[in-house]
Amino acid sequence: MKAAKDKSLKARGLTRGLTNLRILRQRQGISLSQLANLSGLRRDTITSLETGRVEAQPYHLRMLARVLGVPALELVS
Repeated sequence: MKAAKDKSLKARGLTRGLTNLRILRQRQGISLSQLANLSGLRRDTITSLETGRVEAQPYHLRMLARVLGVPALELVS
């Protein structure tokens, strides 16, 4: 099921820019460093995801959504 959902997100182009990531992170008062520590992602990776410099992989979405307590689709819509 997880693999099918990952393919679905990628097929719809929803892994390109995490348009809401910075907004959601700041709304919750979480710094880049805190989000990096909580998610296990590197700080520069999160910055690149927020700015759209790199394409988010489905595992990025899952990890960030879990930490922020939101559905993964909320990061991209």
